[in-house]
Amino acid sequence: MFFTLGISSPLPVIAQAVPYARTYAKSNEEVDRALKEMQAYTGQRLPVLDGFVASADHPLDRYQRAYYQFSIDLLPAGPGSAVVRVTAKITAWYTDREPWKSGYQVLPSNGRLELDLLDRLSDKLGGKPAASASSPDVEAPKPKLNLSGLASSPLTPSKIPVPAPTVFARTAPGGSEGEELTALRAQREAEEKRMRQLNEELQNLEEIQRSQAHPANLVVVKKAGTPVLARPAADSRVLFLAAVDDEFESLETNGEWIHVQISGPLRGYIRRSNVDLPEDVASRLKSPDGTTANVKPEVFRVEREEARIFPGKWEPLAGKSVKIYTVRSISQDLKTDAAAKRNFAFSLFQKFSEDSSGGAAPGVEGVVVTFDSADGGIVGATLATLKQMMAGSLSRDNFWKLCYLDPPDAFQPSP
Repeated sequence: MFFTLGISSPLPVIAQAVPYARTYAKSNEEVDRALKEMQAYTGQRLPVLDGFVASADHPLDRYQRAYYQFSIDLLPAGPGSAVVRVTAKITAWYTDREPWKSGYQVLPSNGRLELDLLDRLSDKLGGKPAASASSPDVEAPKPKLNLSGLASSPLTPSKIPVPAPTVFARTAPGGSEGEELTALRAQREAEEKRMRQLNEELQNLEEIQRSQAHPANLVVVKKAGTPVLARPAADSRVLFLAAVDDEFESLETNGEWIHVQISGPLRGYIRRSNVDLPEDVASRLKSPDGTTANVKPEVFRVEREEARIFPGKWEPLAGKSVKIYTVRSISQDLKTDAAAKRNFAFSLFQKFSEDSSGGAAPGVEGVVVTFDSADGGIVGATLATLKQMMAGSLSRDNFWKLCYLDPPDAFQPSP
């Protein structure tokens, strides 16, 4: 005969040794049909691990993409009865500071998933479940653990609560109640010691988080596909294309270029217009009157942007769709020589290349800049030539030789 004895000590969170099981006064076919309707045989994503895992070799915040799958067995339990035995397998991706140690790991269930499934199955079948199965390899369901307090973040400044002090011990005939009480007290003391260790680890993590310093000289990339160049020149070799919100440490400012540290001894240059500057860096670049220092005034402005068929007869772009920028001089007082036109056209070529790197201009095969003025002109380039120049395989001088210039004299700088 078994009897229950209420002991005021916490239930230790340990991995289950045997599956959880419950007997139902239904046939195997009825139980199996109910489990299929509940989709119990299908694996599901687990939003969090806290409260579902008995123990882990690493902090739970190191795990991602948690997933669980039930292993369900239907065992015979006499006419019109069935024993449902459930085991939950929890897997999650572990991220280690050393990437080669990362990978999927199996974590032990604390029984909450199994008990929830058995409870839902009881509600589905109606009525209370029959007595637990008497098979020696099947254990009756244990009471649910109060793990709601463990669902908080590992960095939440709060104490980890001890589970509710409700434990049901079973004493076999001839067994000693004193031995049971001694074992339970030993388990309680071990669990309290473990709780103290967890609190100490939590406080250490909080101290590490508070002591972390964030550099104040980081520049943030505005757009995806921003080129990081080897030298502060538009025709320099492209080291790589930065992603949006990438951060780099600013070393110095060279005119319109920001010298940044990439990794270790590797350095590069990013155009200043492509990054957001921190306050201390931006303040150093301001002149006393509040304007940005070392920045030449813009000579032209874009009046209109459109995509249509190339209007000229240049063979590389004849009859093809192009992006056309129509620009005008900002002021008649500013000198608009050939070098200024080429530089402004080149800046638009770069802008188009950066914008189209993410597929923003489908079907466009070239770029054309039209200067709407008496001494203006038209300059155009194919998309293939532009990509070669941006990739660093084509110098800036050779790039201009492959461009469409009409008239050529309007874009030839003075000797």
